[in-house]
Amino acid sequence: VNPFSPVRRRWRAWWDARHPQRDTHLMGQHNIYILPSRPGLAFCATLALLLLASINDQLSLGYMLTFLLAGAGLASMHGTHGNLRGLSLDLKAPAPVFAGEDVQLELRLHNSSGARFGIGVHVLGSPDAEIAWTDVPAQGHALLQMRFPAGSRGLRSLPTLQIVSRFPLGLFRAW
Repeated sequence: VNPFSPVRRRWRAWWDARHPQRDTHLMGQHNIYILPSRPGLAFCATLALLLLASINDQLSLGYMLTFLLAGAGLASMHGTHGNLRGLSLDLKAPAPVFAGEDVQLELRLHNSSGARFGIGVHVLGSPDAEIAWTDVPAQGHALLQMRFPAGSRGLRSLPTLQIVSRFPLGLFRAW
């Protein structure tokens, strides 16, 4: 018996209550999460090293470079979050398939503001899930098609899809 199973169940119940499954989804403040990517963590470590060296040697230009790069990193974080905020997704019902065939999903991404770049969608939890990437034009929409294996026969619920973005600098990953 796993001692963490009650915690996992409560976490899953909280997550499912916060993100109900539906075929239309609007990305907003309450459902976009952002963390540094691996290059972002290396960038933070470099900033810490630059700051430490600037403090140790009392280099004014070192301070300037450190805080200039930190400001660029914060602007990148804001841009990454803003790339997903306000984006609306509609899922078209997939056609029935036989067991072992690929289910083809068609998503329509609606954008009511400026152009969005580097929007990716993939099946969450699938080890070989390939991310389908697209750009969404300003005041327009984009169609995104993706496939995943159907598995066994019978009526199945669709898997959870994850929308990701690393635009503009790749220092942060928003989903």
